[in-house]
Amino acid sequence: MNTLTARWFRCPRPLPQAGVRLFCLPYAGAGAGVFHPWPASFAPGVEVLAVQPPGRENRIAEPPEIDLDELTAAVAGAVTADGRPYAVYGHSLGARLAFEAVRRLRRAGAPLPVRLYAGAARAPHLHGSGAFDGLSRVSDDELVARVVAGGGVPEAVAGEPELLELLLPALRADFTWLDGYEYRPEPPLPVPIVAFAGALDRAVQVEQSAGWERHTTAGFVLHRIDGGHFFIHDRLTELAALLKADLMTAGGAR
Repeated sequence: MNTLTARWFRCPRPLPQAGVRLFCLPYAGAGAGVFHPWPASFAPGVEVLAVQPPGRENRIAEPPEIDLDELTAAVAGAVTADGRPYAVYGHSLGARLAFEAVRRLRRAGAPLPVRLYAGAARAPHLHGSGAFDGLSRVSDDELVARVVAGGGVPEAVAGEPELLELLLPALRADFTWLDGYEYRPEPPLPVPIVAFAGALDRAVQVEQSAGWERHTTAGFVLHRIDGGHFFIHDRLTELAALLKADLMTAGGAR
């Protein structure tokens, strides 16, 4: 793993014999640690690589703004060097970043994923006024209050002002990117897209997740998860089972 890929990815459990790799992008303000429990649900057939954005966890000393071009280059380098099929899962903000990264990979002629998974995210061409929209334009106190109310930080962190202060720069950087995002039309991706929508999600409606269908020419599936916006935590067993079953077909997971 070269310097670029080592900076951007954390592999909690290396599985060089796994048939497929799953790159995972976290939600706003979060880091690779979100996906630390995942290998237990996917081994031995799927190797999980968690994207580590700057400004959090082991990259806390770096400016928190995500360089999408650098992230794309890191993914391209990792998949080209490895050669195995791969898929990409993004949750909330992570799904938007994943979509744009895959479009950049296509422009660069790099190997494309066998699946693009979008969790708790409205389709990129849609606008909305959900619980996490417009947070880049509010005060620090309101930003934190709304993210905590929406379950966007762990309960243990929510009650610790010093920890929240550490999270704030990453949260603000991510929501600034999200609020400033402008969808630019391109041909649909030749990559199957699978969307996951929380039935109790107050930030993203199921119909908005269904809108991902227009961004692929290779097939679309929408799954409803019995949870809220952060079903990635409290419904992980259900989510992982759906992902693993699909990857066994798509990428040769065992």
